[in-house]
Amino acid sequence: MPAISRERWLVLEPLLDQALDLSAADRAAWLDELRQTASDTADEISALLSGEGAMTERGFLATPPSPPPSPALAGLEVGPYRLERPLGQGGMGSVWLAHRVDGRFEGQVAVKLLNHSLLTPHGQERFRREGSMLARLTHPGIARLLDAGVRSQGQPYLVLEHVDGERIDAYVQSHALTGNDCVRLLLQVLDAVGHAHASLIVHRDIKPSNILVTRDGVAKLLDFGIAKLLGAWGEAEDAGEAALTVDGGRPLTPEYAAPEQVRGETITTATDVYSAGVLLYVLLSGRHPTLPAGAAAPAALHGRFDREPPRLGLGDLDNILQKALKSAVAERYQSVATMADDLSRYLRHEPISARPDSPGYRLRRFVRRNRLTVTSGAVVAASLLGAAVFSARQMRETERERDAAVTARARADAQRDFQALLMSEVGDRPVTLRELLDRASVVVERGSGVDDRAVVPILVDLAAAYLGVGDVDPRETLLRRASTLALKTGQIARLAEVRCQQGDVARIQGDMDRARHLMDQGDSLLRAAPDPGADLSCLGWRVQLEAEAGNEPALTRAVQRALVMLEGMGKVRTHEYAELLAQLADAEGQHGQVRQGVHTFRRAIALLDTTGWGRTTTGLYIRHNAAVSIGELGETALAYQMLLEVIRRGRQGDTASPVPVQALIHFGQMALDQHQHDSAAKYFAILVRQATADSNPYWETRGAFGLAQAQMHRGDLAEARRTMARFRSARAKVKRLSTDDQIASADVLEGELALLTGYPDSALTLLRRGLQANGYPDKRSRRFHTALLLAARSALATHAPDAALEYARVAEQTATIDSLTVTGSTYVGEARLSQGKAHLALGDSVAARAAFASAAVALRSGAG
Repeated sequence: MPAISRERWLVLEPLLDQALDLSAADRAAWLDELRQTASDTADEISALLSGEGAMTERGFLATPPSPPPSPALAGLEVGPYRLERPLGQGGMGSVWLAHRVDGRFEGQVAVKLLNHSLLTPHGQERFRREGSMLARLTHPGIARLLDAGVRSQGQPYLVLEHVDGERIDAYVQSHALTGNDCVRLLLQVLDAVGHAHASLIVHRDIKPSNILVTRDGVAKLLDFGIAKLLGAWGEAEDAGEAALTVDGGRPLTPEYAAPEQVRGETITTATDVYSAGVLLYVLLSGRHPTLPAGAAAPAALHGRFDREPPRLGLGDLDNILQKALKSAVAERYQSVATMADDLSRYLRHEPISARPDSPGYRLRRFVRRNRLTVTSGAVVAASLLGAAVFSARQMRETERERDAAVTARARADAQRDFQALLMSEVGDRPVTLRELLDRASVVVERGSGVDDRAVVPILVDLAAAYLGVGDVDPRETLLRRASTLALKTGQIARLAEVRCQQGDVARIQGDMDRARHLMDQGDSLLRAAPDPGADLSCLGWRVQLEAEAGNEPALTRAVQRALVMLEGMGKVRTHEYAELLAQLADAEGQHGQVRQGVHTFRRAIALLDTTGWGRTTTGLYIRHNAAVSIGELGETALAYQMLLEVIRRGRQGDTASPVPVQALIHFGQMALDQHQHDSAAKYFAILVRQATADSNPYWETRGAFGLAQAQMHRGDLAEARRTMARFRSARAKVKRLSTDDQIASADVLEGELALLTGYPDSALTLLRRGLQANGYPDKRSRRFHTALLLAARSALATHAPDAALEYARVAEQTATIDSLTVTGSTYVGEARLSQGKAHLALGDSVAARAAFASAAVALRSGAG
């Protein structure tokens, strides 16, 4: 028989499996039926069955061979984990319940071992990819990757979060869930799948056995063993992966596979949509959407994509299922997010996208959502039928509301048309924020037949969006055009918005006087033509200006006024409200109320997450600032994790653009404070490279300072010396340093290097000089923390414990922001650790013991 291609095998394999399960008589009838609809396929199956029959006659595997002798795996230690009992067996390996035996982790885990038979390059590559994919996924609905390694025998393993739960279909039955409950459960799954898609990973095997539901009703997605990374164009990569897909087990589950999977066609995010549709149909009805119950005929499986799923009598939910289960990829939901949006709308009795929104249809949905309001409205309307005359004031009010509604409708229609035109211009490939904005600018400049009055707000919003990519020139161009059109059409409030945003451009360019003048112009225009929306917009730009100028009283007043305005407008669950909360948090931190600021930041983050803005650039920016404030409190472990997540999410959204320098510098510092020196070196090196490419000696100086410290702690002293030379060269080009940056001096680096290489006297001299150059001891700042602790260590090494104790006490004072930092700050803990060593050197063991005990408490809480 000729060789079978991979694509053909994907069609034949499920049919062959069914044939092998039938008796000889049933198999003959089965083949006859198949031959009527697909004669070529039937012939291929017959040839394969003939080969199997010949091997059976020769007695091949008539008596299964005994497995090779091997010790029982239960009790076996795999790295630091001890296996307890098997949880399951799959095509790639076995999964075991295990626990960690070195005391560093409490609780149970799941250990996945790659089968010895798959220790081939392809098998190991698939296993490695699964671990790599899981490492990129951090979502409460996805079983987390905790660890990975290779046993001494060369067998790879993954350590996963152990999920104690039921299969999703069994959970639905055992808890007698309603249809709406099933939808809510699937929404959890779709959220997890959407997170994977955002990380450019398609699951490709969504089915009941890969979803467990915990006792708390939390759905957890498992098994990314056949997941595929998406390529740069949003489609799954095929080159080099064909062998990976079929090596080591069945590549898909036919009953839940999408048509394109079975046909060997391109895999996209819509592939997971199809499988999710099958899953929801099964959960709701207990039967497969296109396979007859108990059907053994291969023609049923082979032709199931040609059949429409029977409707379940569930109204709009049927429409959603029909759209999710379309055989043609283009007719299906293109993402799980759009499917989830329709399901959420269904639960809220709102119109869905899966059917035409006719006026009658919208009216029926509105009446169902608002029965009480509609009924009351009907009664009121009936009572008003007898009123024949309205007052002139009422008529004017009605006209004003009508005009406002017409204007708002025109603006919304223009925005919708503009977005539709923009999406048609962009195409169907992923784009970066910069590419999207540039394309939008071209589209709006070219014009789309929209009324000039409606174009102005589009131009204003688009100009503001360029703030996210830090480009001033396009903002100025768009704002100039918006200003011309606003004057032409007499839109005074829109012109005020333009002036205020032009003021923000001036702020970014460093011209504070012009910035204030333009924003004052905007305020004057709004006094002549009041408009709450424009007033709020101008307040937002004013907040940025006062923050930049360091005018804390004016900043706080502006933020609080804006918050009150939003509350009065009922807009407290909006991203604008969250952004203002973040501004207030910054102001509180500047006032010394760091902990209150962290509390306000958390309110902002929670609000962003609940409104869908948590993963936007705005959300990442606010998370970054919150992490910096948490770091100020000395909670370095939490700050480190938050900043790492900010960088990861930012890179997922746009891998082509540089990493923001603020994120790099703060994460690098937190990595140093957490003694994660490899991470610190990596990200400080990125900062140095970016700064060099941008010819920015200031950031090159900051990056080189941190990189040299990380290299010293890693023992790369030769590399550290080269980086220090680079630091000195870049530092000489910087004209002006802020007060906080001045402590990042060559003296501190030289002092640390001298201490590490066994010259504590020289180290102490250099560190004292560096501190005194920055105003010490009259001036004291937490920025001196590293230099103070190095000075304390140097003093101890030179047998000067009194001086060491003094340096350590000052380090504690500068790190003690409030009473809670005494027991929860890494910096306080480090200072008390140095104090304990000084007390020991002075012979005071009682004081030393107390210092060490309090240091342990603070370090455990702050540094983890």
